[in-house]
Amino acid sequence: MSMKNETAIITGSTSGIGKQIAKIFLKEGCKIAIFSRNEANVEKTLKELELYGSQNIIGSACDVKDPSSINSFVKKTINAFGSVRVLVANAGINHTYGPFEYIPFEQVDANAKDVIGTNLIGTIDSIAAVLPYMKEQGYGRIITLAGAGAEKPQENMTIYSASKAGVLAFSRCLAREFKQNKQDIKINIFFPGMIDTNLNRRTSLLESWKKKEDFDLEMELLKKNVMNNIEKSCRAVLPFAIPSCRKNGEIIKGYSTMKLVRGFMRFSKELKIAQKTKFDKS
Repeated sequence: MSMKNETAIITGSTSGIGKQIAKIFLKEGCKIAIFSRNEANVEKTLKELELYGSQNIIGSACDVKDPSSINSFVKKTINAFGSVRVLVANAGINHTYGPFEYIPFEQVDANAKDVIGTNLIGTIDSIAAVLPYMKEQGYGRIITLAGAGAEKPQENMTIYSASKAGVLAFSRCLAREFKQNKQDIKINIFFPGMIDTNLNRRTSLLESWKKKEDFDLEMELLKKNVMNNIEKSCRAVLPFAIPSCRKNGEIIKGYSTMKLVRGFMRFSKELKIAQKTKFDKS
């Protein structure tokens, strides 16, 4: 499934899902442009990914919350590669894990602005920056990132879920608009499933709600029973990033629903056993 004639921008691509997609695209021959907010992380990732072809990759620091920065990066990509044919709007953050009522009032507004500004508005602005070029060339493939709570209610990640539900709604609305146009531009939405990435590690537990030792136990069991293999999950994106893709406004699942259900069943069973053992010891 070659991408040797493709050029792609992948936002938030110095770790986790974005970095994995960058590796997959590079291995398929795609020229890619990567960025994140941290210049040191970009440089480190460039050196790592250059193993797959230094002539096929560029990168620099860029913040999706800064529209002018995104616009400049898109122009830099086109100057380097001659086009931008694929956008993976992956950049995303979360600040807290726990019920909304446990977030201190003083943090709510700042957290919401940062998370929604990055996950939703950052996605919208990234698409707005590449769209004129895609329209001019009459071609484009856009992949947005949804996540927990985007389709169904998800407790303990309320602000994050609101941002991802917004991404899903925006993507589906835009897909309907694309259907009315003559250009071959498609947008589809990637649900990677549960994956152990920096997004999870950098999310702060609301310890006024739950003890860290209890949370760590749950995370350990989730990793064992529920979380996906990142490479396998991200490879699901590939068929939606190539010219033969005819899907538009579709959900891309990086996981098996049946395996997910079975995994949560095992997780619940093992968690109850672990909690009972801890209670008996006390």
